[in-house]
Amino acid sequence: MSISLSLRKRIASFDPVRDGKTVRQFCREVGCSRQTYYNIKKRVKERGEAGIITDSTAPHTPHTTFDDDDHRLILETRERLKKFGSDYGPWSIYYALVDENNRLDGPSRSTIARVLSVHGVTEENARKRPRSSLKRFARGAANELWQIDAMIYRLFDLHHTQITIYQVIDDATRLDVGTQAFATHENGTDARTVLDQAMKNYGVPQEILSDNGELTPFVWTP
Repeated sequence: MSISLSLRKRIASFDPVRDGKTVRQFCREVGCSRQTYYNIKKRVKERGEAGIITDSTAPHTPHTTFDDDDHRLILETRERLKKFGSDYGPWSIYYALVDENNRLDGPSRSTIARVLSVHGVTEENARKRPRSSLKRFARGAANELWQIDAMIYRLFDLHHTQITIYQVIDDATRLDVGTQAFATHENGTDARTVLDQAMKNYGVPQEILSDNGELTPFVWTP
């Protein structure tokens, strides 16, 4: 309940001995709770007359506003990620800004998404086919084909540490024959390390399939 300034002043000036009534009686008379009474009395004791005035309800850390330069930076980062064939959604833009500017007080993921929407560059997902219409073509036996892929993951630590996770899947059995993480960017050397270990554990496959990412430029010989 909001307490008027005049009531706050009455509470601040009330003296049970001088006024000849108890706190309970006074609170009942003016229509406030004893908790409110004691809170205001405490504030006045600590701050003097300034304690009569209620504190501002504005947040201690006001909402950050972002100007046209911030909007332009978000859009430029999106275009750069898209040009290099990387994911260019709000989360990817957010982490790119963190990496490039070494700061965590930039626009949030939701702010970035809102900026993209305002500028009309949000790409809606196309209507998806029902799963029942999809037919997966897989090899007929284990070790005919392995698929290796790498993905970037951010740890939930202070610096949002980036790691690269490599996963090797057998196409026929869908068995994960090798998963390892490295604190480096995607590269062929780490990919080979993962494959070498997988082959020690499960044998040598007839074929290995990967996308056109940065892990592919290496020569593999069984």
